[in-house]
Amino acid sequence: MSLSQTAALAALQGALAALFAGDAELMAAVGGRIHDGPPRGPVQPYLAFAEARTREVPGGGVRVALGLEAVTTDDGRTRALSVLGRAVDLALAGPVILAGGVVVLLRADGTGIARLKDGRGWRAGATLDALIDG
Repeated sequence: MSLSQTAALAALQGALAALFAGDAELMAAVGGRIHDGPPRGPVQPYLAFAEARTREVPGGGVRVALGLEAVTTDDGRTRALSVLGRAVDLALAGPVILAGGVVVLLRADGTGIARLKDGRGWRAGATLDALIDG
């Protein structure tokens, strides 16, 4: 039986969250704040899992596009880019170990940064593109 699209997404996010939580440098940079979406309160800096999309791949497997966002209140972009860069580097260096599936391919597919709407910080984002066989 193959991994469902939702199970593949949940497994990838869980594995990445564990990988990120185990990195002292990243955890120090965000004050230990890694969220499943934006936090409810005004806590910054943080790293969050953002928009995600999945689709079945012909012949088996699931393709997952999972967004990451680093949000800071700094005047410059450097900190947001540093946090995001560290998270992406960790993800690509792995190992990303899933329960019930195997990551066949993992790459970064696009990065960007924008000032927050209130003008008091930055939001840097990247999309991780994964092919999961399960």
